[in-house]
Amino acid sequence: MHKFIFVDCINNKGCHINRSAEITVSDLVSAVKQYNLTLTALEAAVTTHPSPQQVIDILMARDEVYAARTAKTQTDKESLMMVISLDDRLKKQRELINKLVKLAEWRAIVHPPVEAWWWFLEPPTNKWDKFDWLWSAGSVTLITASLSLVVDISSRFLTGVPDTLGAFTITTQSVLTLLAAGGALTKTGQETIERLLISLNIPKHFQNEVKFGFALLLFFCLFSFRFSLPKIAIFYNIQGDKDYKANRFASAQSNYSRAIKLNPDDLKTHHKLGQIYEKLQDFDRARAEYQIAVQGDFGKGYNNLARLYILDKKYTAAIALLKVALNQTKDTEDQQLEYFLLKNLGWALLEEKRYVDAENYLQEAIELVNNKTPAYCLMAQVREHQNNKKEARLYWEDCVRYASANDPDEDAWIVMAKRCLEVTQCLETKKRDN
Repeated sequence: MHKFIFVDCINNKGCHINRSAEITVSDLVSAVKQYNLTLTALEAAVTTHPSPQQVIDILMARDEVYAARTAKTQTDKESLMMVISLDDRLKKQRELINKLVKLAEWRAIVHPPVEAWWWFLEPPTNKWDKFDWLWSAGSVTLITASLSLVVDISSRFLTGVPDTLGAFTITTQSVLTLLAAGGALTKTGQETIERLLISLNIPKHFQNEVKFGFALLLFFCLFSFRFSLPKIAIFYNIQGDKDYKANRFASAQSNYSRAIKLNPDDLKTHHKLGQIYEKLQDFDRARAEYQIAVQGDFGKGYNNLARLYILDKKYTAAIALLKVALNQTKDTEDQQLEYFLLKNLGWALLEEKRYVDAENYLQEAIELVNNKTPAYCLMAQVREHQNNKKEARLYWEDCVRYASANDPDEDAWIVMAKRCLEVTQCLETKKRDN
């Protein structure tokens, strides 16, 4: 009889050494059979849920075979061939065993002999494993960058109350990034990802590369989406235009604001938003949007900002802006814009009592576009201040003839025109010119 120390583990909660077990020669066949059963059970559980208990069962069964063969002076060929075959199968499960348990810790408790190689089933070192630190560091870096992109993208969609598109975009990218972060940065996430990769038959020495690939793919998708935001902004811009035409100014303001968040360099939308703020009587915000448009040399921004300066009686600032815009507009062939720049420049000069200069710019505006009210109304005022009543009356008549409600300044001028056509002295020219 031969005494052998083996491990007895109950419910995976602890292991103790049983020194009282004695294995006789007659136990060899049954030990080999038990070894076969436990190994077959582990192999069958690879695609389901293998457990540490199955590992300890195999190691104990192999201990029994070792003890039985050690006690026997001779071994029959059939048993020997069976053991060799089973050992070969056991070695193929070394990767799975090392995923389920930490053999080094178990060896520190059991102290198996060197001959008990099954307690030393460490996974073989693969040449790719030496780069695992690099792939892991790369994965963490990419996921960190992805989280930054999610924060940036989400902040751009969170203007006011998120709409359906914005809510869907924020939710989708946040969930994907958090899943990736959980898989790379938390123990539970790492174990879940490893089980998934095992089920996909990904070798262990390539798992860090696969994780890096997923992190790279996520970052690339978020990066591409981030730089496609200007295209998404077009959608909100179109919605804002529809709202503006339907006089839904609050809704238009919301859509234009979202478009600017997604594409801050869209000067045209800044100008449109400035117009909306004017409609909403929020002149400070309107001025701020026009100033952004002016910084990008957007011609209509110059015109509208100068108009607000005129209304604020900042005529010198308005004249400077308008002259810069005129120099930039001459080669654009935008007659409508050039007309309004000339008209507003004549208006500012009129308010500064520079009547000759005002007359020149207003006359140029009329020659450029001869069917708009504002320039006629302003020219009539110039003629009144020049005491040229005859020509003033002709311009007042044209002022009324081409009147429309498109310009917010026209109402007051039309009222003035009708009054001037009815009386001889409609403006207090002497008082104003002194």
